[in-house]
Amino acid sequence: MAVPPIAIPPFEVAVRRDDAGPPLPAGVGIGMSRLLETALGQIPGSELPALSGRLWIGDRWQVEVTLGDQRHAEEAEFARGHHLLARLAEYVAKLSGGALPESALGAFADLETAAPGALLHYLAGLGAEGSERRRLWQRAFELDPAMPAARAGLAQMLLAAGQADAAAALARGAGIQDPGRAAELGLGLWAAGHPDLALELLPAAARAQPPDPMVLAALAALVAEHAPPGEEGNAAREEALLLASQATQLAGDDHRSWAALADVHRARGDHAQGGFYYGFALRLAPDDAALLKNAGANWLLAREPRQALPLIERGLAATPEDAELHANLAFARHLLGETATALAAARRAAALHPQDARLQVLLGELALAAGEREAALEAWARATELEPSLTLNPAGGNLGLERGE
Repeated sequence: MAVPPIAIPPFEVAVRRDDAGPPLPAGVGIGMSRLLETALGQIPGSELPALSGRLWIGDRWQVEVTLGDQRHAEEAEFARGHHLLARLAEYVAKLSGGALPESALGAFADLETAAPGALLHYLAGLGAEGSERRRLWQRAFELDPAMPAARAGLAQMLLAAGQADAAAALARGAGIQDPGRAAELGLGLWAAGHPDLALELLPAAARAQPPDPMVLAALAALVAEHAPPGEEGNAAREEALLLASQATQLAGDDHRSWAALADVHRARGDHAQGGFYYGFALRLAPDDAALLKNAGANWLLAREPRQALPLIERGLAATPEDAELHANLAFARHLLGETATALAAARRAAALHPQDARLQVLLGELALAAGEREAALEAWARATELEPSLTLNPAGGNLGLERGE
């Protein structure tokens, strides 16, 4: 597969040692040029300099760059290769009249490895495409399974191929610092059902300059949702509020920023403010199914079923097979005193997702409210079979579904 052109000529790469040394795959020089080009391209208003470079591998790394009549050399022990490359990029940026943003250095931090072969194979992968890139990064991972860049690169490929669980296994605990990669993986894995991992990745993504408003919005929603109890949780929700507010300032025409602000207010227990901002988001995206679901859930938490019901019904019109929406419909109908329709909605929810213990508990509660005790006991038995840690009261009250005034 053809490699896209790069503005910086490929580095010359040579081995200066009598023994074989680390393996020297083809494409290392192209990869080094691409790494520098990506970093230097993050300097606002910058133009890529006309430079040439050389890399020698002896008992350590040695590198030299030439810009016009300026020549600069650096060297480092093998375990400090990532630091050497970062210093080199900072030097070139300075000679070009700029400075690397702090966030650009994350990509170099991810190159840390004590295995020179791992770094060489990773760089060679940057100079390749498709299956050849994957082969080289896989080899880098084999040589050093802890190297963040190799794990992140392979995780991105797996996520793009629809293998979210495998991508999550690679990304988890990798300590990825590159904001661009952390954003792609964090947002992608959150959408694929890995919110805990998104919460691990997105703080690094939020350090990008300029900031990505969708990263800020996603991080705000996650921080608010997963805030611990007590003062620590209050502080986390305040941080989430600042992040979401910043997202709305940067992307006021994107419904996701307003939805995140609504999510934060809902997590703070301010359902009136949550409802206001969900309404604002819905004016921008009136048919967004996830937004309709969250807006309806906000009003259910406030025990305002008449506010919730139209939102739930609009959500079901868009996604009629969504079990959670049918459960929300059941809750709303129950709060309105519509026992029969509430039970029918609960049965539909449980039928759509029979392995969800929460839906079985809801079904039991509403069956009991409708006078169908045997059906209630059967649903609760199913719930405890699915989730043995559940403790249920056969007299009801397991979900706190008492009707509001």
